[in-house]
Amino acid sequence: MPNTPFRTTTETGTEILIEPLPHVRSCSVGFWVKRGSCHEDPGEEGLAHFIEHTVFKGTQRYANPEVMAAATDRLGGNVDAFTGKETACFYGKVLRDQLPDLVDLLGELVTTPNFDKEELIRERSVILEEIAQSEDQPDDWVSELFYEHFWPSSPLAHSILGRREQVSGYGPEEAKTFFRKTYRAPHLLIAATGDVEVEPLLALLQPILDRLPGGSPSPKVSLKASAPFLLNRARKDLQQASLVLGFPICGHQHPDRVAVNLLSHVLGGGMSSRLFMELREKHALCYQVGSYVSHYEETGALQIMASCAPDKARELVRRSAGECRRLLEDGIRPEELERAKLQARTNLVFSQESTSARMFSLAHQAIHMSCMLDLDGQIAEIEAVTLDQLHRIAREVLRPEAMAISALGTRKGSEIRKQDLSL
Repeated sequence: MPNTPFRTTTETGTEILIEPLPHVRSCSVGFWVKRGSCHEDPGEEGLAHFIEHTVFKGTQRYANPEVMAAATDRLGGNVDAFTGKETACFYGKVLRDQLPDLVDLLGELVTTPNFDKEELIRERSVILEEIAQSEDQPDDWVSELFYEHFWPSSPLAHSILGRREQVSGYGPEEAKTFFRKTYRAPHLLIAATGDVEVEPLLALLQPILDRLPGGSPSPKVSLKASAPFLLNRARKDLQQASLVLGFPICGHQHPDRVAVNLLSHVLGGGMSSRLFMELREKHALCYQVGSYVSHYEETGALQIMASCAPDKARELVRRSAGECRRLLEDGIRPEELERAKLQARTNLVFSQESTSARMFSLAHQAIHMSCMLDLDGQIAEIEAVTLDQLHRIAREVLRPEAMAISALGTRKGSEIRKQDLSL
């Protein structure tokens, strides 16, 4: 019999998911805030990420970074956090005996941070260094440029890290104001998998749930439609040009979501993919190339990413567009679809062997999907995709008029032109 996770919602709106796995010895817990960078108001860009950093600088029970670090090390496992476009997450993985301490620490982070002024000033400098590091990494920066122009006038365009001039001004008041309106019961989901028992874990969570302020969830954010664009950004300090070609795709809950993921794999998801064979193996234009999908609530993007010598950038773009055209004209071969399905199934099954990955999967489905599927249900979704469906999806997604491109590090005479984008 498949294992059915325990699922409940408190009276104040916090959702709890618990999946006991008797065959493992570890447990993973995540406190998910269903608010990320796209929920920031104008003038708040970067605050969701700022909060993620600064709650670790001290809480009511863990007074300062030294105490927090010592408590984290005593767990013996790992504790981490991240901020995305739609969520922020504080999570850890430990042995069962350390579960009470892990839950207590994570609960402190999301309910009683100190936001001490001096600690915030120090951590603000760390975040500014993180922004500088991102700007120095071409793959990161070209992706930021893509998002900025692909969804103009949309919260999705905002950098998760925020702009340097804004982050430089954030202090305790900004942090407290954003924290109070965001870290509330209706915005929180708690997921746990592994060597856990439902009732004891609920007892551990109750003091944390009691501290969470209630209220109604914040209204949904309109993410707006994407727009095609062509951007060349010079960078003299780079030896390569970094490129992102993108097309708009569906959101989390769209019935074509799985088919779009398989299309991306056929296009650029492995060593036998169309783009890898064409760009690297046949023409030696780049070292790495791949295609990736990003789904959000109402929209998404299929992105082709590669880096090459600036004088090869135009050819790389032309051949990428040409491979998209050939896929539309010639169709997808049955063996390509079967390889993509096998890879998707394999990745899915492998992820079930990690308590952390299972916890992430549970939370993702609960937050973003209309229903939760077990492993067999998710495999059935993959197997149900047909060649006819994939061909239809390719025609809808790989439209020449919808293509967008950001190019970082192109030089005079090698800039990407409109005629290079023609499919």
